[in-house]
Amino acid sequence: MNKSTKCALTGALFVLSGFQHAMAQAEKLPDGVAALVNGRPVSELSVKNVMTQIAGQGETPDRKQILTELINLEVLTQAAEKLGLNEKPEVAAALHLQYTQSMSNAYLSEVGQEIEVTDEELRAEYDSQAENVKADEYNASHILLESEAEAKAVIDEIAKGADFAQLAIERSTGPTGQNGGNLGWFQANSMVPEFSAALATMKKDEMSTKPVKTEFGWHVIKLNNTRSAATPDFESVKAGMKNVVVRNRLAAKLGELIKEAEITR
Repeated sequence: MNKSTKCALTGALFVLSGFQHAMAQAEKLPDGVAALVNGRPVSELSVKNVMTQIAGQGETPDRKQILTELINLEVLTQAAEKLGLNEKPEVAAALHLQYTQSMSNAYLSEVGQEIEVTDEELRAEYDSQAENVKADEYNASHILLESEAEAKAVIDEIAKGADFAQLAIERSTGPTGQNGGNLGWFQANSMVPEFSAALATMKKDEMSTKPVKTEFGWHVIKLNNTRSAATPDFESVKAGMKNVVVRNRLAAKLGELIKEAEITR
């Protein structure tokens, strides 16, 4: 055997030995452990959770890259612990906040899954919400102006016979000006409070007698019509009603826990 052949075989054996050692190390990982960093595990569940989060954002998760990032985080965490950073008050407070948030969410999820809701409860919640919801819809037009004086002048002109839609085209600074200021059909809660409050005092075909100020400027408002919005049928919102009932039950449970707890502020 010549010298070059012997060196090549030695190198190959060295590589094979390293590979076998790496394989042996991998085989020694406990079940559910993706990697060990100075003896501390990076769990397969952590890798899976991150992959699920990324997939939920519409991206394709790269397991190898995710594991590398988790290993990097563990390395940095251990380095921070060696410096005692986990004992610094601001770091300790942040860690405790993360812990309490995670545990609170876990508790609510666990208890929430055990809550059974009957159809009678869902129907009662549906009826309650249907009664309390303001189902009126409005069709209105407006002329948006920069000052109160301009708005008052427009109101005076309309009172003397000027056409509302034409003045909206000529004067309004809002995007609906070009179509006569018409806003189409909408519910009150889709508008700023001042605008909705003014509509609530008006009848069909009435116009605001005073300018209405909002964050956008000064409005002259005309109520064209009103109608009752269609209430969604029970079956279409049944799942949403269940979520509401469960949230209410969980809120009640929290109230019970608070009463039982010894709290000093």
